Amino acid sequence: MPASIAAVGALGALPGSRGGSDPVALLAWLALVSAPAGFACGSLRARHWALAALPPAAWMGLVAVVDGLSPRDLPSPAWAALAWSGLYAAGYGASRLAPRAGFAGAGALLLASALLAALPILPGFLGAPLPPAIAARLLDLSPATLLVECAGLDWMRHPAVYVPAGAADIDPATRVAYGGALAGPLAFVVGSLLATLGEGIARARDRN
Repeated sequence: MPASIAAVGALGALPGSRGGSDPVALLAWLALVSAPAGFACGSLRARHWALAALPPAAWMGLVAVVDGLSPRDLPSPAWAALAWSGLYAAGYGASRLAPRAGFAGAGALLLASALLAALPILPGFLGAPLPPAIAARLLDLSPATLLVECAGLDWMRHPAVYVPAGAADIDPATRVAYGGALAGPLAFVVGSLLATLGEGIARARDRN
């Protein structure tokens, strides 16, 4: 089953309307599915770490292939890999803390990830962008922002974000892009700690 969960990440590599796979679109997709995938894997009780780590590891190879075949280059995909691995690990840990949630919990995490990614840009698509200060904070909370900026790209200048989020009006002093060398490892460490905590609590609960 972890292999099936890993395959979900490949959906982000499907060719777009212009043909070919887009590494930025793939990163945005992985930002949405990483935590839910971790939750689903934990709910299936894939407790062997090597097996549980299969999806984020497989995505590293997937991103490397898509990046290599695309004219758009990702400057630092390794930092993005640490970030999505951290999100995945956090989802895994959450599943061990809420073992009865099952796939409903994974669905809730998917919805939360999608909302966090959509909130900075949805008002712009519907009419007018949010006030710059609010848009800046919502961009900080978006998992897509985390992964794309950890990969070394300027997410605020991407066409999918620039106009809808009103990025031109966001003062550089209001929001600084995530630095991959710091944000990627930090996300990985925090996610790993949550996974370890969840696994430890679950094992203690099972012994009682």
